[in-house]
Amino acid sequence: MMSKKILILGATGKVGEAVTDLFLNEYKDARLVLCTGSAKKITARTRCQRVEIDYADRSNVEEVLEEYSPDCVVNAAAMTGVDECEDEKDLAMILNCELPRILAGYANKNNAHLIHYSTDYIFDGEGGPYLEDDKPGGAISYYGYSKLAGENAIVSEFGGEMGYTIFRTNVVYGRSRYGKNDFINWIIRCLENEKEMKIIDGQWCNPTFSDDLAWATLKAFEQEIFGVFNIAGKDYLSRYDIAMKVCDVLNYDRGLLTKIKANKLVQKAKRPRKGGLVTEKAELVFGMKMSGVSRGILQMKERTGND
Repeated sequence: MMSKKILILGATGKVGEAVTDLFLNEYKDARLVLCTGSAKKITARTRCQRVEIDYADRSNVEEVLEEYSPDCVVNAAAMTGVDECEDEKDLAMILNCELPRILAGYANKNNAHLIHYSTDYIFDGEGGPYLEDDKPGGAISYYGYSKLAGENAIVSEFGGEMGYTIFRTNVVYGRSRYGKNDFINWIIRCLENEKEMKIIDGQWCNPTFSDDLAWATLKAFEQEIFGVFNIAGKDYLSRYDIAMKVCDVLNYDRGLLTKIKANKLVQKAKRPRKGGLVTEKAELVFGMKMSGVSRGILQMKERTGND
């Protein structure tokens, strides 16, 4: 297994970066191909090949797959801007549905393992946290709709055969060499600058530390674990609760935070009122415990300081 070639799409994103770091640490002879769709080049890494790819260009994606012939494809590439997806529906469908379809077609044909990341936004967000067996549908944003279409495309390409792993997650946070933002890091930056914030008392979720996703990805790869799994945090919180946690962990001033009702925040795309994911199945199968927000923040800050 050590000689297998792993293609990581979205390598400059939080999940892709965490997966890369963990694989390089665990496998000293890892053969990683790191792909990015941005003009910004990937930071040079030992034992890694770097590829710039146009995810919206089917022929380019197929050329990369053919050239590198990966045994495992880790798809951390997606259009994740929820409001952006409302403005650019065609592109959202290409990146969140058609790209996974292409990858699944390759994986199924070439007996490769596809590992893909999805979201709790495939649900309507009224009955969370959700189990893997809960029926998805009724997505209230185009982002959620396109991600559900991506899941369905993968299942369709494999034709009922197992060769894929889908990890559903929500509100991912973690360190980033590339300045990628997330809700928790945004809160931290604002508090560092003593900026007053209005945070909604709603949009319940269980924020996911990117290192937990990387660990599950590693185990899925090592043990060839297939199926759909929820990877999310231990703490089920409102957005305001999350911000308060950040204050408590990092000793920032709680007085900078003002709680407001969810209907006071105007956003182009609707967000789940009560989202989140139940993780017992993944904890059992992968032998892991999910990080709470406090633990995740401390680990994130510690690793950033060690760079």
